[in-house]
Amino acid sequence: MVDRRSARANFILGGFILSAGCHVPMPPELDLDQKLPCGNGEPRAWVMAPDYEALEARLSAAGFTVEPLALDQSPWGLDGLVVFGSGASEMPEYAEYMQTYADDLYFFVDEANVLLSLAQPTDAETVPPFLPTTHTARRGAAKLVELEVLDPDHPLLAGVEIDGGRLAWRGELGRDAFVEQGGFEVVLAGAGDGSNGALLEGAYGQGRIVLTSLPLDAPEGSDLQQEAFIGNFFANLASHVEGVCVRETTPIKPTPPPQPVPFAAGSTVFAVLPDTQVYSLRYPGVFDAQTSWIARNAASLNIAYAFHLGDIVNNNTELEWQRASGSMSLLDGIVPYGIVPGNHDYGPSGDASTRDTLMNEWFDFDDAALMPSFGGAYEKGKLDNTYHLFEAGGYQWIAVMLEWGPRDAVIDWANAVMEQYPDRLGIFITHAYLNNNDRRYDHKDTSFPQDFNPHEYDTPGGVNDGEELWQKLIRRHRFVFTLNGHVLGDGTGYLESINDRGNVVHQMLANYQMRELGGEGYLRLLELMPDGKTMHVRSYSPLFDRYLLGADQQYTIELDVE
Repeated sequence: MVDRRSARANFILGGFILSAGCHVPMPPELDLDQKLPCGNGEPRAWVMAPDYEALEARLSAAGFTVEPLALDQSPWGLDGLVVFGSGASEMPEYAEYMQTYADDLYFFVDEANVLLSLAQPTDAETVPPFLPTTHTARRGAAKLVELEVLDPDHPLLAGVEIDGGRLAWRGELGRDAFVEQGGFEVVLAGAGDGSNGALLEGAYGQGRIVLTSLPLDAPEGSDLQQEAFIGNFFANLASHVEGVCVRETTPIKPTPPPQPVPFAAGSTVFAVLPDTQVYSLRYPGVFDAQTSWIARNAASLNIAYAFHLGDIVNNNTELEWQRASGSMSLLDGIVPYGIVPGNHDYGPSGDASTRDTLMNEWFDFDDAALMPSFGGAYEKGKLDNTYHLFEAGGYQWIAVMLEWGPRDAVIDWANAVMEQYPDRLGIFITHAYLNNNDRRYDHKDTSFPQDFNPHEYDTPGGVNDGEELWQKLIRRHRFVFTLNGHVLGDGTGYLESINDRGNVVHQMLANYQMRELGGEGYLRLLELMPDGKTMHVRSYSPLFDRYLLGADQQYTIELDVE
């Protein structure tokens, strides 16, 4: 089979694509030189959607002739518009279609056609499978209540009401957005720099790819401004498809990704390593790349501490722990660090059915206790539950690092430790605490997903989830922020809560293990600015020397340190 990602670099002769000695017949109806696929004022649309009738009504009202997308035929050779309705990615036939025809979709686009994908849930489709290698787009959780208009003259916004550079329609605009993109023009976004993109257009060959996080075929509520926007959008879409067909569209202006915030002289950095389990299992070199980068940059960036958020290994085996301890040892004598065990660090094959771990055989307690910042442990000889005392950024800190699903007795110990140091700023770290819906894990709350809540495991001795930890420990003391990994989906979460002292506690989730190579080497960098309050949060890969610039991966918080 020919690789369609490189087929345009091959040449066409006698109705065949010639590539590496194999001849792949072209669809007989195609004539790349003569075909002008316009519908004489009635553009055609082929649709796959959970609510086909609703989307058909929207498109028909805009002037399209609408038909269901044939699931057993390639789209290459169709003329006009292919649309995937909101939520289509959750349909079983969608996955089957993409497995067979994903590459054919951008060949369809190349022949002066338009592909539109409406709102898809991040949990079902993080990255659209039909994108050519020239384009990237990644969805993530985002709360959109208003949208910046980056290109008010874009043809899809003709007649749309704009208020001070923002879309006049406000309210519930979606719960997902494109937190990363490359090669697209961002037309609407949650911010003026294009982050949290809500409407994107990319040019490929002679056609266009349009992505939106807005459920325009299945809107929530009945807002008049919302309906006006939707009506304008589909009418503009019909004109736009016709313009693409006759090659009378204006060039897109690709939006550069947001730029990483530069590090400031005199700032202090905390390095955060979430879920290295796949590295320990398969890619120890990636783990080495992370810790060696921290060590090399410790002086220039003033890296005060490194925190591992658990799931250090995957199956709790000798080989994995040997690799993990070797990677972390690159920090010895250079950057002080603390570790916590995750569920994969416990039990046979990392199933957390016991609290047995090889961690304490490969991370020596006596060596850890020699660090000047090591404060103590719940059990002598074990690093499952520890606290650390250090100075950084002009403050005295205490980092409390607790086991997977902490037991009540461990929480009692942590309370006693915090009571000994009431004037220190606290950092709380455990493997499972905040969920990716920006809510603490709470097994008693059945209204929200609780996938991988510690209570779902057979870990002995009792466990506490995020909400229980908040009520029993965190809210009672001077914790400034919390860190955890563990959670899948988009692997990010953020929550502000007020503790019993009236201070803000910033709670952050970071996990990258769902990416290629078990995380692509990404880690979190928390930069405390010289003012002692402003903290820049970054996601950085030493492996690729690249930052993630989505709004859930790069943001700024203000610590409540008074």
